[in-house]
Amino acid sequence: MFKPEEPEEPDPGDDSGYDPESGEKWFKMIGIICCWTDVSKRSKLDYIEIAKRTGINTFSIYNADMRSDVWKAYTGECARNGIDIEFEEHMLGWLLPRDLFNKGMDSDGTNFNDYYRMNDGGVRVNDVNGCPSCPAALDTIRNRAHFIAERYRSTNNKYYCWLDDGGDICHCPKCKDLNPADQALIFENAIIEGLRDVNPDATLAHLAYYNTVEAPKKTKPAEGIFLEFAPIDRDHYHAMSVSWASGKDGRTHGQYLKALSDNLKVFPKETAQVLDYWLDCSLFSNWDESNLKEVYWDQQMFEDDVKTYASYGIRNITTYTSYISAKYVEKFGYPYCIDRYAEYLRDYVKK
Repeated sequence: MFKPEEPEEPDPGDDSGYDPESGEKWFKMIGIICCWTDVSKRSKLDYIEIAKRTGINTFSIYNADMRSDVWKAYTGECARNGIDIEFEEHMLGWLLPRDLFNKGMDSDGTNFNDYYRMNDGGVRVNDVNGCPSCPAALDTIRNRAHFIAERYRSTNNKYYCWLDDGGDICHCPKCKDLNPADQALIFENAIIEGLRDVNPDATLAHLAYYNTVEAPKKTKPAEGIFLEFAPIDRDHYHAMSVSWASGKDGRTHGQYLKALSDNLKVFPKETAQVLDYWLDCSLFSNWDESNLKEVYWDQQMFEDDVKTYASYGIRNITTYTSYISAKYVEKFGYPYCIDRYAEYLRDYVKK
């Protein structure tokens, strides 16, 4: 377990990838994903100051009141310091409202029930996600994406409208031969159309996560869709290069990296990014903030992961820092792991 202490400067001779004299700095995006309550109490943990010092250049902040003066002042300060603001959230439940279920027929004669997924028992249910083979459902999603583009406009034109977290897919006759990633991509292709009606420069993440880790087989991404590879169920205590290690879903790291390689044959490598969970206190605390656990930080493992991802051409990295907040500082002290995460990425030169 990493114990907070003053971090040392990287040693240029340690094969870390750090070479201040030559070469291009490899990583373009160095991001964090955090809750507004984690970053808004700046007296004990000032993420903007951390970003200025360490090279973090992208914040994805969720659960903020974007109408408040505090939010406007905070994001204004981020802009002045070159920090992009994004919004990464599970949004399909909003894009395809659950309350349309059982409302009869829509204007073109489609049964509203057909908007929603069929479970493996042959019954339409409105619990999660939807039916990507229903044109009327895709029209609804496309139209409601206009609101996302207007309200959640990111400063780097990157949008994240993830499917419902851990949700099952549609098993209807039209969808049964589509794998989870194909189904997700059909929704995403509709979403980006709606986004680009408002913001022509919009790009949208395809989240390879949970049941969508495997690459799509039958669906091609629309222009502007980029890969976000998020191996949440990996083994968080062994490097990704340890091919035999496996996580909660039973996939080995070798299988994860095969999936990453397969996805990079479908999505552009130059825009692909990795969302990993090195600093996700919420994960290590089992999503119970009343029982905070210290982030498990293994510098050697992290550096090995970075080299692995860089070897696949990944140049954009982000991680959750959820629950690393004022409460975390009170319990464990200053989280130097954030500095070590960002500074290593900032100084990394691919060899």
